[in-house]
Amino acid sequence: MKVLILGIDALEYNRVQEWDLKYLKQKEYGKTIVPISEGFGEPVTLVVWPSFITGTQPQQMGFDAPIIYRQPLKFFLEKIYFPLTSKKPKSEHDLSIEEKTTIKNKIISRTNYLMMKIGLGRYPERRDIKVPTIFDNKKYRSIHINIPVYDQIFTAEDRDSARNGVIRAITDKTFRKEFEKKLLDELKTGKENIFKIIKQKNWDLYMQYFYVLDGIQHVFYKNKLKIMDYYMQFNKLVSEITKQLPKDTMLLIISDHGQENGLHTNYGYYSSNIKLGLKNPNITDFKKIIEEKIENK
Repeated sequence: MKVLILGIDALEYNRVQEWDLKYLKQKEYGKTIVPISEGFGEPVTLVVWPSFITGTQPQQMGFDAPIIYRQPLKFFLEKIYFPLTSKKPKSEHDLSIEEKTTIKNKIISRTNYLMMKIGLGRYPERRDIKVPTIFDNKKYRSIHINIPVYDQIFTAEDRDSARNGVIRAITDKTFRKEFEKKLLDELKTGKENIFKIIKQKNWDLYMQYFYVLDGIQHVFYKNKLKIMDYYMQFNKLVSEITKQLPKDTMLLIISDHGQENGLHTNYGYYSSNIKLGLKNPNITDFKKIIEEKIENK
């Protein structure tokens, strides 16, 4: 059996339910348990996706925060500094992303940027993943495109620019158009990749990652119709994929977290075109399932 994975960053369970997006639901779907980075208080892309592809919790996978600090700085920042400087409301999702950024994320972001500038911290890279991933299994042929950390190396400037881009796009209408265009370009390229690759025969596992939904929900968190439009686009994409999907292929949709009010929710989402019999699975459970499906040809 082949396995096609759509990694859709920030795909929110409640939105899929609210808008009854049947193609995103498939035969089995639900929430997943995802690792929460201590000191950050939420699921973060650079930790959750490596945990998914390794099938292990962050501590075993190699790193448990989106920044790799030198010791003993790691203990001080994650256990003491960030928790003390972050004024948490009763419900974090009572805030908007703008309000949260002024309270917590700006402190974290600026501190991280300074630490990396002076060589005391850096963003994780593939070499920091200490255990085998689903793409390292020699028993089958894998294709992977844009998988966070595994396929990408971010400099301090890259990540700082991305974060500042979201905040700037919220308040700057001109820049917002440029920001959305980049996301649309990513969506277009990702679609082209999928329909090109699924026609080929030289793969057993193929994973395509999309950031677009995360960026859109951060920037347009007040514009529900805009967000709905992008969810509908992904729903349509899955519909089109199912029509061209090779026979005996498992289609797995997975997210690292959802989003409400422009903020990460503390659970992910999964959907499968075949019944897996799962209930509230951990996102790390899927590696074994994927490998078993492929190897039992």
